[in-house]
Amino acid sequence: MRVEQVIDQTMESCRRKTAIVYNANRWSYADLRALVDARKSRLVKAGLSEQDRAIVWMENSPEYVATYLAVLEIGGIVVALHQQTTAEEVVRIIRHVGAAALVASPTVKRWTMSDFESLGLRFLLAGENIHRMEYRDAGYEVPDDVAQIIYTSGSTGRPKGVVLTHKNLTANTRSILEYLQLTADDSAMAVLPFVYAYGNSVMLTHLFVGGVLVIENNMLYPHVVLDGMIKTGVTGFSGVSTTYAILLNHSNLKSYAFPALRYLTHAGGPMPSELLGRIRRAFSDQRIFLMYGQTEASARLTYLPPELLDVKQESTGRAIPGVTLKIVKEGGESARPGEIGEIRASGDNIMQGYWQDPELTAGVLRDGWLHTGDLGRLDEEGYLTIVGRNNEMIKAGSYRISPTEIEEVLLQHEKVQEAGVVGIDDPILGQKICAIVTLKAAGMLTDQDLMIYCAQRLVQYKRPKMIVIVSSLPKSPSGKILRERLRTISARAVSTPDQVAS
Repeated sequence: MRVEQVIDQTMESCRRKTAIVYNANRWSYADLRALVDARKSRLVKAGLSEQDRAIVWMENSPEYVATYLAVLEIGGIVVALHQQTTAEEVVRIIRHVGAAALVASPTVKRWTMSDFESLGLRFLLAGENIHRMEYRDAGYEVPDDVAQIIYTSGSTGRPKGVVLTHKNLTANTRSILEYLQLTADDSAMAVLPFVYAYGNSVMLTHLFVGGVLVIENNMLYPHVVLDGMIKTGVTGFSGVSTTYAILLNHSNLKSYAFPALRYLTHAGGPMPSELLGRIRRAFSDQRIFLMYGQTEASARLTYLPPELLDVKQESTGRAIPGVTLKIVKEGGESARPGEIGEIRASGDNIMQGYWQDPELTAGVLRDGWLHTGDLGRLDEEGYLTIVGRNNEMIKAGSYRISPTEIEEVLLQHEKVQEAGVVGIDDPILGQKICAIVTLKAAGMLTDQDLMIYCAQRLVQYKRPKMIVIVSSLPKSPSGKILRERLRTISARAVSTPDQVAS
């Protein structure tokens, strides 16, 4: 069954029940149905058709949920982008995906019609205003049953759009519902962006069963979030390490009690043991689920039952219902329990591939298995422990970031000669972004000059947390930058910040 068909059944059977709480207002499932119908009518009037890709450039809101469902009901494909995505990135993705429509929230700033009018869109819907354009069909062949394309990096070099079908999303959603045991009595404090796989799964799970989404976009003000959790009596909370660190470090969490809160979930990167200990002490009456996954898996691959947090320390748990895992050593041999190799997964939740990139798809989908690029080991009971990452993507908080994108921004500076970007371990973010650069002439600018330069050109989560200026970058004989050496330079600079790296 298609995603919107499942949720339509929920909207019909739970008409009087609250679906969304946002800015102190409540929308019942009947209200949500009406909102979807109104948005669907506007999109159809504007010309959205089956298999059209629609860019949804919005913050978490009832309008986002309605737009998402309306696009699916028309037979279109949702391509959701964070409201902080720059107009330049949106332009790249419109071209890459061959989008027919752009739906922008009034809260999205810093763009003009001239940014998008020559891209071949059929229309741009900004608020309630429809701006019609000269449509050019990109001529792409679209696989059957596609519901959504989620971009993992938005890289300037090679955008990666993960193609997810209705089958992928419903399989993943039903598996999560099974192990979390969610029902219509559950409600979630939704602080994770719906445009990413983790937040998308929070949205879909609750809409599938008739639960409540309490939307709060003010995570930078944790007291607002905590007050909202108590006022609305949410039963669940989901976050990445950064989310929990903000609650622990920037609020008076000890003064709060959460009698209705039943469980917490964590994903989006490793959970530092020190942070996990603090979370368990702060939420001693709640069940805590640690999880692992990838956008390529519609979000989720494993979960660790709360009762095994002490028994299976450092583990990310066992495969979710419907998923099979195996570990393969470097030579292609299947690993025995305890042996380290690449994590591979299969199941109905595994993506169809990367949008219009058969070469990249063939590199990760082979013989019915997703090659995750992560290294790990399985114990004799099938519980997974991740020991490293086998690719160059930086996983900071809930984001996966392409180092190439940041390098290219740095290289656009007229005084920068070379640039290399890596992620190094961070107890809060999982990884933090570090850049190592060489200059065309010594003393031309400082690391702080470059930090300001990046702040003007990159969204906040993509900005380097540290920039080290060196005389030369470490390279292989073929001229390839040695990223492991860059990590060593970055780590040394962190431990001895007053010394010049070389």
